[in-house]
Amino acid sequence: MLTRRHGLVLAAMVTMMLVAWTAWRDSPDLPASSARVPHAAKSVDVVTGQPAATAARGEFDRDPLLEATADPFQVVTFFPPQPKFVAPPPPALPPAPVKPVAPPFPFLYFGRMVDVNGKLVTYLTRDDVLIPIRAKETLDNVYRIDAMTETEIVVTHLPSNEKVTITTQSASN
Repeated sequence: MLTRRHGLVLAAMVTMMLVAWTAWRDSPDLPASSARVPHAAKSVDVVTGQPAATAARGEFDRDPLLEATADPFQVVTFFPPQPKFVAPPPPALPPAPVKPVAPPFPFLYFGRMVDVNGKLVTYLTRDDVLIPIRAKETLDNVYRIDAMTETEIVVTHLPSNEKVTITTQSASN
């Protein structure tokens, strides 16, 4: 009489024999004549109309209806697309340094006079103060007296290196 234990052993042995038989039948090591070709080997490629290449190797084709034509994980959104990022234009070159401009000459020509030693002295004025000047002299560490003639005085503004000419009255006028 068969007991429950005998039934389980018999079921396990039948399962192992079916697994071994299936593995032997699908084994790629068998020669082509002895191997059984699966049913999918008779399938035809829908695009070319020829037998599927994978079926000749003993592999099963996928059902063409199940093949995905697009990415199934693609995000679908109903928002309008974001505008493309446009790189800002490169920064403009810094402007060239501005050359300092000489301010208006703060001194006024006052006149000339012969001093006690008989030398001719030229005077400029600023804020009611008389300032005697000579050639190659510096005023306020900003202006240099370059040349003095009967009709003009040439002064250079030192920070900007601009020359200023002051016209004087000639002795004949």
